Amino acid sequence: MTESQYFAPTDASSAVLVTGAAGGLGIHVVRVLSEAGWKVRAFDRRELSQTRRGCLAEDLDDVEWIVGRGAGDELCSALAGCRALVHTASICSLSAPESELTKINHDLTEILFRRSAELGVDHFVHISCASVYQTETGVQIEESPTEAYNAYEQSKLDAEDTLRKLKTQLADAPELTVLRPGLLYGPGCTSMGSGLIPLPAILRGVSRYLPGLTGGPRTNWCHVSDVASAVEVVLRHKDGRGRIFNVADETALSFGEVLTSIIEGYGIDLGPSVRMPRIAMWTLLGPLLDTSWSLVRMRSLLQFLWRRIQAGHGLDSPLRPRLNRDALFYIRDDAIVVADALRALGWSPEWPDYRQGIAATIRWYQEQGWAPRFDLDALAERRDAAPSSSHFSYRERVDGTLVGDDRTRPAQLELTLSWPGLPIPPTRREGRLEGTLSISDLVEEAEIKGTIYLRWLPVMEFVYEFGFRDAEGRACRFRGTRRLQPTTPVDSLLGLQGTVFNERGECLGKFDGRSADGVLPLLTATSSSDSS
Repeated sequence: MTESQYFAPTDASSAVLVTGAAGGLGIHVVRVLSEAGWKVRAFDRRELSQTRRGCLAEDLDDVEWIVGRGAGDELCSALAGCRALVHTASICSLSAPESELTKINHDLTEILFRRSAELGVDHFVHISCASVYQTETGVQIEESPTEAYNAYEQSKLDAEDTLRKLKTQLADAPELTVLRPGLLYGPGCTSMGSGLIPLPAILRGVSRYLPGLTGGPRTNWCHVSDVASAVEVVLRHKDGRGRIFNVADETALSFGEVLTSIIEGYGIDLGPSVRMPRIAMWTLLGPLLDTSWSLVRMRSLLQFLWRRIQAGHGLDSPLRPRLNRDALFYIRDDAIVVADALRALGWSPEWPDYRQGIAATIRWYQEQGWAPRFDLDALAERRDAAPSSSHFSYRERVDGTLVGDDRTRPAQLELTLSWPGLPIPPTRREGRLEGTLSISDLVEEAEIKGTIYLRWLPVMEFVYEFGFRDAEGRACRFRGTRRLQPTTPVDSLLGLQGTVFNERGECLGKFDGRSADGVLPLLTATSSSDSS
């Protein structure tokens, strides 16, 4: 491509207005355009400080921030002298009222385009969405047939249709470019697909053991920074005008792989993989979500569990778990978006694979206090921050073997176990365990922290769960039980049987160990208390 095919962003007329500039996508568009040399005016109805995304706009001293309602004199003043308008402002929700979706996603878009024509704006870039395609088409290119499955998608299609009509009706209409990004994610995002982020944390709060997931319909996602770079490409390239462009990463993943990637992004150890058949999911969830009563109750439960997670981890997060019957359309059929037309202009995604992008995104959420951490340091911080109370503690050593891969390796556990109170039946009790694990040719004195559960029914049973890293730094997990056998009560409580899994949930071996004292130390443990 020759240099003449591009518009130079450093021209005197290179001012660009970005609407929705404080949003999850808009803030990235502002940054990318500013760093590329465009003179950016950032317009939003909210102060940037109210969105908690200010860290994403640090050092952008040349950006002019404007707060307004988006109509009348405020809009005319903001647009005056701008060469282009990038319209990212939108309601991205499957549960918003249809009237509100129409007002913002359609009516505001029409107002902005008319104002742009009146004020001589040269180029109008509109952000739509790739979910407007018919799912039956499989691989979706820009010419694929469209069909709305819900009010959100309908508002996006209506806006596109109105813009194309205005383009032919208005004498001084700006050039029109429509971008259709895949499912958005990335730092600062709080809507649509971001509602999946709290789910693994909620499940981790309910169960210490999460399976890997595979299967389900395939789709590709799109990092918000890649949409922002696509905006810059179509503004700068002369062939970026008057067209529709898909924007998506290069790796189509099944819904099961998406959820597994989020779990791995948290650093949560995975158990064996479970396949998620799409037909079964639709059959089971469809009728359940078809009733308002069940939907409201499930939403309330998720929100309650998320509030509990936030309280336990000291978070104040704008992320919210979302459950909507219309979301089932996004996990029913394949929806693979092809962005070849945009790539022909020189665009390429910085994050071509959701699995890498979501891990970096979750780290950002954790750094900002939007999502919990489950690493050993975070566990220690929460434990140390918790007020001291009466507890019972004792030490235990378990010697045994790990049998796997046609070999038997000596193994040893050195544990300190503590309970918040004496585990009296029939109450289920949870205690903490910490110590070291050694397995010949696998790990030497690996630090471990985990939990121990005591169940009384149907039989007395201790459940040991903890994670560790092997000598190569790979995440592994141990789950074992010590169960009372009525015929041999004393001897049975000396044994500890379990399984060691690797980071992919594959079995590394079966553990068979024995303690010299069994649970006798628990019965003779001393109670310690700050008040004693």
